[in-house]
Amino acid sequence: MSTSEFDVGRAKRLVEEISENLATLPKDSAKYADLRAEVEDLRVMLASADAHPAEIGDKMKSVHGFFDQAATELRADGIRAGIFLKEIGRMLGLD
Repeated sequence: MSTSEFDVGRAKRLVEEISENLATLPKDSAKYADLRAEVEDLRVMLASADAHPAEIGDKMKSVHGFFDQAATELRADGIRAGIFLKEIGRMLGLD
């Protein structure tokens, strides 16, 4: 079994891409505030010369957890929106 080296450059590129995607979301949404803060903490950690790969890995796992939480919330929002649209359609006689 081979072990792979942690690629800090790749992690930095990934965090930049995530940050760019988060920047496209509404700024006034508190829903993504924790995710943005966690990604910013990871960016700062990656910029530090004394950051340890294990600490970076832990922070990346934390960011992953925030993404999972956001995805769950978005799915729930989509389901609620679908229910509302169905009810509106029923009230308008479209169903």
